[in-house]
Amino acid sequence: MITQSNNTMQLKTFQSIVLCHFSTTAPATNALNRSASARAVSAAGADRNAARVYNTILTARGTAVGRAISLQQQTGVAIRRCGSLCPTGGIYLRIKDVTEVQNIFDDAQVELDTIREDILATYPSLLAALNTRLGSFATEVQIPTATEVASKFAMSLTVINQPVAVDGAVLVGLTEEVANRVRADSQRQVTEMLRASHAGPINDLKTVIAEFSDRLRNADRLHLSQFDKLRDEARRVQKLNFLELPEIEEMVLAIADVARIPDGSLTQDDRVRIAQKAEAASVKADETLAALGL
Repeated sequence: MITQSNNTMQLKTFQSIVLCHFSTTAPATNALNRSASARAVSAAGADRNAARVYNTILTARGTAVGRAISLQQQTGVAIRRCGSLCPTGGIYLRIKDVTEVQNIFDDAQVELDTIREDILATYPSLLAALNTRLGSFATEVQIPTATEVASKFAMSLTVINQPVAVDGAVLVGLTEEVANRVRADSQRQVTEMLRASHAGPINDLKTVIAEFSDRLRNADRLHLSQFDKLRDEARRVQKLNFLELPEIEEMVLAIADVARIPDGSLTQDDRVRIAQKAEAASVKADETLAALGL
């Protein structure tokens, strides 16, 4: 039964969350070699669509191009970890975390500007090495210029209101019965999307628990940072419990017990005991996902 207090809590929750979209563009690192493809098909006596030959036209490993690709990937991961994925696209963020995300993005943009300059400066040597590797293939594919490569690397960040339930003026003209159904279905869908977003952080936590348990059982030396990592991941899940779901709160409490830093050194028996508690917490995470229908 939905009470007035439930509605008030949900409204406050929705008003404290926004939707963030992070996107990137990058140049292609491979190109279709039509001439080589035709030769391969002809030599095999195959259909013309049976084979395609691609050549590497940009080297990422150990180059400024590779640094740009890595920066984009790392920035995306850092931003994603500040929120949770919306099933229809984008990342749910608490309004209080928008500044942190914007700072991550701004710092990455500054670094990307520097990398673009490095691409322009080092491209002649990259191109020379590439031509050597490609041999005669170099005349059969179009290799982009330094400016084309540098300009293709871009990132964008957009923060908008999260999807909200249909209400108010948009329902004018409908019968009361239809308007009520549309309003209720819309609200249910918005709430369901937000609820489903909790699965990502919980699964991330399960990964950390598995790593933690493995190190407890098998690592020669156990660093206390492993306890810190587990505790931080649990705190992240708690922070992203947008709907304040009690199942998630119970799971976080179970993790907190496991992640308590021990007094003194651990014996092998201590390690096994804590590992078992960690594995029980992982089972609790699975039960939490199941209870939430995720």
